[in-house]
Amino acid sequence: MMIGIFLILIMGCTNNEESSGETQVFEIANTEEVIGKKDEEVVTLRKHYMILNPPKDLKELKELVEKYSNDYPVEDEMKVIEGKNRTFYLSFYRESEDLPRDWQPDESYMNTDRMEHHKQDLITSIIWSDAEPQREYNVYDKSKEGNINKRLQFIEDQLVE
Repeated sequence: MMIGIFLILIMGCTNNEESSGETQVFEIANTEEVIGKKDEEVVTLRKHYMILNPPKDLKELKELVEKYSNDYPVEDEMKVIEGKNRTFYLSFYRESEDLPRDWQPDESYMNTDRMEHHKQDLITSIIWSDAEPQREYNVYDKSKEGNINKRLQFIEDQLVE
């Protein structure tokens, strides 16, 4: 009986921690990509993040990822190589049954699971480059199945109609 009570207490604490409702943003480990060969003019950095309990309001969601990207700049992670332009793609995903908070890419022989298989959970992206430094934000309200209910696009703070 004591073991049963102990297990219930542990499970209760775990569930409370996971469903605290606090918004959190973190990089999804092992998903960063640097694309570009020595003879190409453009080098691209792709980074993928998870947002736990994202705001429902799309403008608030945009402000959240904007603040996060300002607080954790990626430009210094990829030094400029003379004569090359850098392009940055930051993708932010919601947690789901298919994309849990501890998800990791899987390249095993019989089971391949990569970030591109989880577009239904992509809720925000930021794109900019050295050549086009204005940041473009795409923010989505999606159904559980990944259908887009509403999309907002911003260039910096300007809403694009």
